[in-house]
Amino acid sequence: MKALLELQELCVGYKNKTILKNINGAIGEGELLTLIGPNGAGKTTLLRTIAGLQEPLSGRVLIDGKNPGALKPQKRAELLSFLFQGNGLQGGFADWSFTVREMAAQGRFHQRGLWGKETKADREAVEKALAEADLSHFAEKSIAELSGGEFQRALIARTIAQGANVILLDEPVNNLDPKYALLVMDLVRKLTLRGAAALVTLHDLTLVSLYADRVGVAAHGACVFGSPKDMLREELLEDVFEIKGFFRKVPLH
Repeated sequence: MKALLELQELCVGYKNKTILKNINGAIGEGELLTLIGPNGAGKTTLLRTIAGLQEPLSGRVLIDGKNPGALKPQKRAELLSFLFQGNGLQGGFADWSFTVREMAAQGRFHQRGLWGKETKADREAVEKALAEADLSHFAEKSIAELSGGEFQRALIARTIAQGANVILLDEPVNNLDPKYALLVMDLVRKLTLRGAAALVTLHDLTLVSLYADRVGVAAHGACVFGSPKDMLREELLEDVFEIKGFFRKVPLH
């Protein structure tokens, strides 16, 4: 399996504070890795660092063998897509009159520029993305009229149209009901089945147990990776989330 994302002795945080240190790991083609941990553990900071949006304190991130922070935005967008936490309707998109198709077409900006003419390849990529996200019938609908789950799928359709092989998703199912959470995770799994590598932060440990090929746990200044069986152990989760006895009542396998 080819490694699309590699973390080498990576330390992340801010100028005066290290949040996670000495992270080593890789995500390969076709792999879905979920990242769990308590609020404030550094999950979003790690994703921002991987995306090249902030410098690592030390160590290296490699996307397909390249340092994302050293790439021009257009080239970085060819390799990596990042769906931020809070990119839902509450994030301000409801104030714009985009249609679902126009939202998906934003994923092509790195190919043609903000004002460049849409090509046949762009149109085909957008239509394919809408079909994969099961949104073709909503293509002309305003994004302001979508439910939360539909909107998340529209954002992921934009990611599909972008065509990147490394996909970072920060809490993509936050505040969604079980049906839409499953639909969104099914869509992410579909992307990995065609060869993408996905790193997804989740709080729902049931979804982690259902979808993860591997699990990363961020807590106590460290981030380690392993199989779902190893990382969803009762004693480890109780230590990470500081909830004694809870996981004896809610088995995850």
